[in-house]
Amino acid sequence: MRKIGVFGGTLDPIHIGHTHLIVEAKRHFDLDEVIIVPAFQSPHKADRPIHESDRLKMIERATKDLDFISIDMFELEHKGKSYTYDTMCYLKEKFPNDTLYFIMGEDQFHVFDRWYKHEELLEIAQFIVLKRTMEETNITAPFLTATVPVIEVSSSEIRKRIGNDDYYSHLVHKDVYDYIKEHELYE
Repeated sequence: MRKIGVFGGTLDPIHIGHTHLIVEAKRHFDLDEVIIVPAFQSPHKADRPIHESDRLKMIERATKDLDFISIDMFELEHKGKSYTYDTMCYLKEKFPNDTLYFIMGEDQFHVFDRWYKHEELLEIAQFIVLKRTMEETNITAPFLTATVPVIEVSSSEIRKRIGNDDYYSHLVHKDVYDYIKEHELYE
């Protein structure tokens, strides 16, 4: 039985904060593999992300040196809003003998009760909450938790910096930066 981490989101663009959380989850919970599932459209965000082929190429570039990561196209192929419940049902069917661990940040933990079929989700997978702050958030079972070093960065801040022709190369993998520049994304 393998321990498989699952990391989702629009990743528009993927940045060092995302890869940092993935690596820390693998380390702290001894995960065998982490599957990144890019969302076609977040149900919690009104903005439509850039084309999925561009996001996919940036994810591939950002994770090329992390041999325990794979990418699953489930949400991108199904178009529309992406719900974690549907994705986790699909992955549980795909990996029936393995334990799934959904990786999320503390920010998502605070709104978890608003997620679609959130109670049923807890029956499908373990949930890892990575704390990034020193706040005394009370995270209890069935949620698993670890405190990880803070890397404060957001995709929306990166897009804003690009639009303002401001520095952002230090916030993304070099190959992601090159891809953004080459394809003139977010300008």
